[in-house]
Amino acid sequence: MREERLMDIVKLLKKHGYRTIQELAEELGVSGSTIRRDIGELAARKLVAGTKSGVVPISDNVSDAPLNYRSKVNSRAKAAIAWEAISLVKEGDTVFLDSSSTVLQLAPALNSLRRITVVTNSLLTARNFRDAQVPVFLIGGEISPLSYGFYGPVAERALRQFNFDIAFFSPVGVTPQNCAAETVEPAAAVRRAAIRQAQHAALLFDHTKIGVVRPFNFARLDEFDHLVTDDAKHDFDTTAAVHRVRL
Repeated sequence: MREERLMDIVKLLKKHGYRTIQELAEELGVSGSTIRRDIGELAARKLVAGTKSGVVPISDNVSDAPLNYRSKVNSRAKAAIAWEAISLVKEGDTVFLDSSSTVLQLAPALNSLRRITVVTNSLLTARNFRDAQVPVFLIGGEISPLSYGFYGPVAERALRQFNFDIAFFSPVGVTPQNCAAETVEPAAAVRRAAIRQAQHAALLFDHTKIGVVRPFNFARLDEFDHLVTDDAKHDFDTTAAVHRVRL
């Protein structure tokens, strides 16, 4: 319940740019003290900033949103996209999973496969395999307190020790120039390093990512073999196979 209200506050701030405590309390039907506690939690997650008279959003162009927030956004679409993507994995494959909230949804389904090897830079993804009967490698590096992903030169060097049959990625945005984009450069750099080690690559994204521009491109859509999305209309300019999921 509270998590849903936190998401509603962020949506209101992104829509209006600014709201007072009283306005948020009236719009969400809760007390001012409740809103103040919520704002304190959102500020700790670096999603909002308080002013003397109200609250403003922190731009997600410069800060990676926390994974526990992103996991709640379009969760139904992300789950459907992940289950469709499972068909791309064959027994015996070595699979890379990035630290995105969409790719995190792959873990439960991959648990049912045998004779695969999983490599990831995501602490939360690795934890999802703790009871699995498959080898799981968690690469090192500098951990992000927001995404629980490992990034930086150590992570990139670790990735060069592997060869992936297929690698799965999800971007913050799919730009109008047909690129997969990330908010922060370390996240983009790790994805570039993983793509270089992959025989095949798949990009997973829901329709809200289309047209979103972020500062750092990590691949052109043509660099992927598969696009998996719930979008039904967009005509992607790419040679990749497009898998469209119906919700």
